[in-house]
Amino acid sequence: MDAKRSLRWAVYYVALAAIATLVGFGIAAGGAVVGIAPAYDQLQGGADLSTALGTAAPGLALAAVGVAVWFVGTVAAFVGVFTAAVEEQMRERFDSEKVKSEILSVLDDRLSEVEHDVSETRRQVSELKREEAADEFQFGEQ
Repeated sequence: MDAKRSLRWAVYYVALAAIATLVGFGIAAGGAVVGIAPAYDQLQGGADLSTALGTAAPGLALAAVGVAVWFVGTVAAFVGVFTAAVEEQMRERFDSEKVKSEILSVLDDRLSEVEHDVSETRRQVSELKREEAADEFQFGEQ
C-alpha cells in the first residue's frame, strides 16, 4: 500500500476514534455533572458516605457507560478501518483480470519458446535426411 492510501486510512481511523472519544467522554462528563458533583457537595456538607454514594450511583453508571462507549467505539473504528484497508489492498493485489493477464503472458512466452524449439528440431531433422540421402549416392563408382 502506498503512503497516500495509508495516510488516508490513518486519518479516517483518527476521525472515527475522535468521534467515539468525544461521545464517550461527553457521556462520562455528563455522568460526573449529574451524579458525582452533587455527591461531592453532600460529602463536603457532612453527609455520610452511603448517602453520597446513593446520590453518585446514577452518575457513576453514566460515567461507566461513557467509558464503555469510548472503548467500544475506538475498537470498532480500528476493526472497521483495518478490515476495509486490507480488503482494498487485496482487491488491488489479487485482481483476477490482472492475474489472468500475467498468466497468459507467461504462457505466451513459453509457447513461443516451444514453437521455436520445434522449428529448430524440424530444421535439424531435415538436414539429417538430406545428408543421409546424399550419402546413399556413391559418386565415381559404377
